[in-house]
Amino acid sequence: MVALSTVAGYALALPEGIFSVFTEGHGGRFLATLMGTLLTSGGSGALNHYAEWSSDQLMLRTRQRPIPAGVLTPYQGLLWGLVLCFLGLGVLLFVDFLVLLLATLTVVSYIVVYTPMKRQTPMALYVGAIPGAAPAAGGWIAASGLGWGAVLVFLVLYFWQLPHFLALSWLYRKDYAQAGFPMTAVLDQSGKRVAWQILLTSLILLGVTFAVGHVVQASLGFMGGIGLLGIWVLWEAFSFLRQLSFTSARRVLRSSYAYLLGFVAFAIGARL
Repeated sequence: MVALSTVAGYALALPEGIFSVFTEGHGGRFLATLMGTLLTSGGSGALNHYAEWSSDQLMLRTRQRPIPAGVLTPYQGLLWGLVLCFLGLGVLLFVDFLVLLLATLTVVSYIVVYTPMKRQTPMALYVGAIPGAAPAAGGWIAASGLGWGAVLVFLVLYFWQLPHFLALSWLYRKDYAQAGFPMTAVLDQSGKRVAWQILLTSLILLGVTFAVGHVVQASLGFMGGIGLLGIWVLWEAFSFLRQLSFTSARRVLRSSYAYLLGFVAFAIGARL
């Protein structure tokens, strides 16, 4: 998903069209951006597995990850994560200094700030969404430099993550409680705070979606297609607020996956 969001950011930053990746010398830069992002995001995930392996043992949804399952030792997980991160940053060094800096800050904030913060406050989710959204902005910056488009693409991915992970946290709230993570879904047994946060962030997501379309001067097809997906997420968020249930939370999750895939598809389609 990180790689797909990077592709979307890169594509939207090319007003001359996606095929300019191959005709105007973007090919190597595009592939290096994608490979560097894949390596650093994979490395960050591996380092997160290392940092949280003891907590992962306590949760049903994570106990089969490589370290708690005994497939890898914690030392092997740490080494693998570091190797991937340094390889990825090494590749991005040949793309753009700003992209490299953004990727470095993404790795550091994810591991050093967000991961320990998860045990302290439910606000960690809003901090963790920052490194999750940064690769999309990195894709835009690699293609055409820093601009409002990069900021708006970042905001789309930032606000996409919030209803997605809030719904996920509600579905697995017992797991998070057992592992000692103070998620909003754990602290608020009624579920109303989670539902309102999902609804509000889904509404903001719809707004920034149209803002991106306006900035890149997208076609009516892009605006209509991605707009309908945003409305779908918003509708499922409203449905979850009306009836807090496993089924309605799963529908929020499914609509968010559809939105992300649709955003990538429409971003590429807008530049064909």
